[in-house]
Amino acid sequence: MTYFGTGGLLLIAISGFAFLYLLYNYNTTRSLDLLHAVAVFLGFALGQTTLFIGVLTYISSRRCLRLSQIPPLPKAHTVALIPAYNEEKTIGHIVTKTKKFVDIVIVLDDGSSDQTAKIAEEAGAIVIRHPHNMGYGAAVRTLLNAALLTQASYAVLLDADGQHDPEDIPKFINALKDGADVAIGNRFGQSKVPRYRKLGIAIIRLFLRILGVKVKDPENGFRAFNRKSLEILLPNLEETWMGISSQTIYLATRKRLRIVEIPVTVRYDLQTASSEPPLLHGLSVIWTIIWTWLTENPYKPLAMGITFLTISSLLLTHAIYIFNTTRYIPSIYISLAVILEILAVMLNAIAITAKTRPT
Repeated sequence: MTYFGTGGLLLIAISGFAFLYLLYNYNTTRSLDLLHAVAVFLGFALGQTTLFIGVLTYISSRRCLRLSQIPPLPKAHTVALIPAYNEEKTIGHIVTKTKKFVDIVIVLDDGSSDQTAKIAEEAGAIVIRHPHNMGYGAAVRTLLNAALLTQASYAVLLDADGQHDPEDIPKFINALKDGADVAIGNRFGQSKVPRYRKLGIAIIRLFLRILGVKVKDPENGFRAFNRKSLEILLPNLEETWMGISSQTIYLATRKRLRIVEIPVTVRYDLQTASSEPPLLHGLSVIWTIIWTWLTENPYKPLAMGITFLTISSLLLTHAIYIFNTTRYIPSIYISLAVILEILAVMLNAIAITAKTRPT
């Protein structure tokens, strides 16, 4: 959805400005440029189509996902969960260090093309394999499901690339023992975070804060869950990509789970095999937050869509009245009517989709 959704919105915005210019020319010259009008129409049509493709892709990628078959797992009180994709250089060391603090270590090999799975097994981890690269979110969901199958009381999630220090694991487990449902790492104050990452996290944090989530580092992948939170969160997680971190925190807040933040150090001097371009990462997360907020209650986007459509109809009616009276096209009214109509159609489609989601 990141590419198509963002591209669709940009096309609609550009077409909107072109439409304003088209109306301005008409009011000035009392004539319409045919090519200009056709270009505006095609721009709106292509933008809305692209946005729809983004939404459909987003839906299909989540609803077509089937969590991988998980082999029989031993019972454990504490488990470490490590998603890994082409991390053969670091996975062995991470597993060896992590084993000191938990009963078992489970590594999810997300379709790696190197020796990640083999090295993880040799280091003492239980390895679950995805048949192909399914995304960070899908890997996390499989691991959380695996933690439930072990009947673990506490599960700690950390990265395979060495950015997270396993020595911090006891702090997370102790926080859960002290009553937290979810413990999330906070890199600020102890890590030299690159400026572009600070900016990206700040934008994501702002989006979440508007929705009532007060967490300083929502994208930190170093986190821990008690069994209660796993049972509540896993059925509600749909994200298959990077947005699952913020989606998890948003859902935990909405479900009134107790969240605490743990100071951790995140290393940025390492070359990671699975890093995503920062801009793409940020856009993906923001789309996930918006989608999660809209679809948690299908009547929310439906009410918004009907409202926007009503306002759009009123604006268009008023614009026609002005035109019939003055032969002047009110550009702002017409443009707002078109934009609101596009948003209304999209919101109503999302409402129907959310309402018919499989149980």
